[in-house]
Amino acid sequence: MKTNKLLPTLLWTAVAASLLITGCSQTPSQPQANLAVQAQEVPLIPVESFFNEQDVSQLTSSSDGKWIAFFKEYQGARNLYLMAAGAGLDEAFPITTSEDPISSFRWSSQGNEIFFLKDTGGNENKQIYTLSLDMSQPKPVPNITALTSNTDISYSLVDQPKDMPNTLIVMSNQDNPQQMDLYRLNIDSAEITNIFSNTYAFNQMSTNRKGDPVLGISSNADNTASLYANIEGKWTSLLDTEFGENIHIMSFDEDNNLAYISANIQGRDKQQLLRLNIATGKLDTLHEDPLDESNVYDVIFNDNGAPLAVSYYGGRLRTYPLDDTFAKHWQNVNDHFTQDVEITITDKNETTGLWQLHVVSDVSMGDDYRYSEASGEISVLLKQTPIIAPELLSKRQSITYLARDGVSIQAYLTLPKDQSRSLATIILPHGGPWARDYWSLSSGYFNPIAQLLANRGYAVLQPNFRASTGFGKRFLNLGNNNWGTGSMQDDLTDGAQYLIDQGIADSQRLGIMGASYGGYAALAGATFTPDLYQAVISYVGPSSLITLMESFPPHFRPYLGQWYSAVGDPEIAADRQDMLARSPIEFVDRIKTPLMLVQGANDPRVTQLESDNIARVMHQQGLPVEYILAKDEGHGFIKRNNKLAYIVAMEQFFGEHLGGRVDQTVTPALITHLDTLKVDVSRL
Repeated sequence: MKTNKLLPTLLWTAVAASLLITGCSQTPSQPQANLAVQAQEVPLIPVESFFNEQDVSQLTSSSDGKWIAFFKEYQGARNLYLMAAGAGLDEAFPITTSEDPISSFRWSSQGNEIFFLKDTGGNENKQIYTLSLDMSQPKPVPNITALTSNTDISYSLVDQPKDMPNTLIVMSNQDNPQQMDLYRLNIDSAEITNIFSNTYAFNQMSTNRKGDPVLGISSNADNTASLYANIEGKWTSLLDTEFGENIHIMSFDEDNNLAYISANIQGRDKQQLLRLNIATGKLDTLHEDPLDESNVYDVIFNDNGAPLAVSYYGGRLRTYPLDDTFAKHWQNVNDHFTQDVEITITDKNETTGLWQLHVVSDVSMGDDYRYSEASGEISVLLKQTPIIAPELLSKRQSITYLARDGVSIQAYLTLPKDQSRSLATIILPHGGPWARDYWSLSSGYFNPIAQLLANRGYAVLQPNFRASTGFGKRFLNLGNNNWGTGSMQDDLTDGAQYLIDQGIADSQRLGIMGASYGGYAALAGATFTPDLYQAVISYVGPSSLITLMESFPPHFRPYLGQWYSAVGDPEIAADRQDMLARSPIEFVDRIKTPLMLVQGANDPRVTQLESDNIARVMHQQGLPVEYILAKDEGHGFIKRNNKLAYIVAMEQFFGEHLGGRVDQTVTPALITHLDTLKVDVSRL
């Protein structure tokens, strides 16, 4: 099976990918604003329960279906666990014990072998490891080998070629710091060979069965893109976009010389599923959103590269089968799950006829099942007992509201159980900004935090503001030059005002919190709308657009065309002046509300300088500021003790300034650890 899911840029990175297909069974309702205030408050759920160390994620079967690997915390860091298919979770055991969290993993096509990536201290210079399982023992014994070991260099895993399975195709900037080249990495010897010098600035590449590059997408400095094909040894441009348009390679059918792409070119606003004949250049539209609501979100392909189904994601997922046989099985699956859920096919084995399903909701992290094409039966693969009973959590509702200029904004609203009037409220903008929020509990780092805040008595609004991905190129490009003082920030302000007008939000108890771009938006809220919020938290948020742009790693440089269009080029005088006018650090004297800063010392994208600078200026001006700094984290806290300490600090901060409930039973060890992260701003 081949799958290709269109995911947004992960906070600041240029490229991200995943292997999923998803669907949903029901359509959510709009929020009800006339519920009676609950007479008896729901139980206060402990902080630790929202990020439970027993939680399992990314359950993945080996190629023969006999073993299952997954992520689970080991001594506070995300590690790999293994269990036999059909075994209980109590029989699972760790096969890695890394102090640095494992970033990603995949099973090898060659039996009992796993490849995984991790960095050091959050520096994002990921290294590639192979883990072979010795099956001669009653319990498989892992043997781990580092295939790369230069921690000053970043590596990413592209593919394991079908015809050369003893090698991996990887991208790295090891030969040129400003260029991500393509390499062949020998699994047995760890020998790495450059097979393509990426002078075209390809941010995505597709390879054939031998691992040779055949397709590439370039990111151009003028915020256009080009699709190239390697035709008889020569790279030839087949498609070029106009400003602000996108092309994404979904699949390559080598036998028929066809490329399946998602693109919003040639007059299209939303990205559609297109088929390109490499030899003739003929382009056909295979599917577009029937509701004209969103881009192609996800496509599942068979082993020959032909599409079986396509999904779209507005407020919720909609999946459309393209193949009659797939449609029959997909209907069986959806008929089985009658709850309001989203269904993900995480594996579809054409040899065995077995599908692996992950089923989630807005109040459940999800369970895993197997579907048999032969029998039509669904069996439990792994069902977890939730630490928090789903009935204690709040429904997560997809809503829309109109911004001041009439543009419709989709958002997610989480309310305290059975409460909806005059609530302390948190505006929670996502990072990116070329990203978006989704419905399910497990689909975003801040979704469990939104549930925690709702349990503490807050309404939480997560708007997919302008520049969010998934809603078409016009909506995305409306964010250009609108950071901080423009429509992107207005969308957040208008969301707050919408909740006030609906009687949901108390205008005197508004807070804003976000990470990365969301952290910048929080700082913009404190400086550019200083009378709106009574509490602000910026988590790895840039305080200066100029130092942000100047701090990108060298290998990001070829991919910054979209950044220059949206934010500006500090080398251009007019742009630099505009960037200064949108940088919160220049307007600290406007701040009227208490501010908390959260930062990872090893963050390569939003460096420690961003938080240090604004904390120093605020202290000098006698303004209230708290600062939490983790020395062993990067762009966001991943280690359990740091993550929980930040959440405790957040809860206490909002409780003090907005009046929400605060857990008084936090373990002393966690409070002690939090104290070690607090920065004395007078010494900056």
